[in-house]
Amino acid sequence: MYQTSDFRTLYIKWVLFRVSSDKTINQKKTKEETLATMKPSLLLCTLACLCISSSIPAQAAKSDFFYLNLLWPGSYCSAEKCCMPTTGEPALDFLVESMETYDSYSGDVVTNCNSTCRFYVNQLTDFITDMFSYWPDLRCPSNNGAAMWKSTFCKYGPCSNLNQSTYFHQALKIRENLNLLRYLATKGIVPSKTIKYDLEDIESALLAKLSFSFVIECNPKWWWFDDDKLLRIKICVSGDGKRIISCPISKETNCGNTVMFPPFTCDMLKDDVTGKSNPIQMVFERDQVV
Repeated sequence: MYQTSDFRTLYIKWVLFRVSSDKTINQKKTKEETLATMKPSLLLCTLACLCISSSIPAQAAKSDFFYLNLLWPGSYCSAEKCCMPTTGEPALDFLVESMETYDSYSGDVVTNCNSTCRFYVNQLTDFITDMFSYWPDLRCPSNNGAAMWKSTFCKYGPCSNLNQSTYFHQALKIRENLNLLRYLATKGIVPSKTIKYDLEDIESALLAKLSFSFVIECNPKWWWFDDDKLLRIKICVSGDGKRIISCPISKETNCGNTVMFPPFTCDMLKDDVTGKSNPIQMVFERDQVV
């Protein structure tokens, strides 16, 4: 038989059990109510974060180095119809084609960073004669080069840290300092209608001057039996446009084992002036903004 003390003990345990159970149930309810309250808040917070992130404009891509493209017009004009610029005869030398902006991290060219790009020809006045000589537009019909300069700068310039004047002037200075035509001649590599040079010899000559900062490109061949012609030399330049650097990315040449280096003469340029414009029209006298 149970004693009174036993009943008292059982009763106390039962009371404690009920209190514990009620506390657990209440805690569960409180947790569920809290979660129910938090769910709308979490949803609103998530939506707010998404709205904020979508409202932040994507940062425009910026380049950190250039590929300076030096074009050999003897090869270019052997494949394309070329015309005499309205500003006079170009130099019989490697010509500046462009200074492309690149991102070394992705290895991609970076272009068209400003859809409202403006081009002011008068900013080139101090070195306009060099522009006429070493950065002409040989395409037909004959033209003064301004449209090409605008297209080139607006494609690449705003993606760099260079202003318009510096972009063009630095490219011209590097071309001048390299003087590749004269340098190649000292290595026995001169323009010729008949000589086929080993690509390895040209690369070795340039390696001594440029180190690992260049790649040679040839004209695309229409037929398998066509000769490869040295079309351009691409040179890596620092992001400030002041010095030649080892290329951060690797580009392969498209040339074969032997390469032609055809001469360039002014008789390869056709006079094809449209309208009644003066063929020696000074671009900066009439077209301040293009």
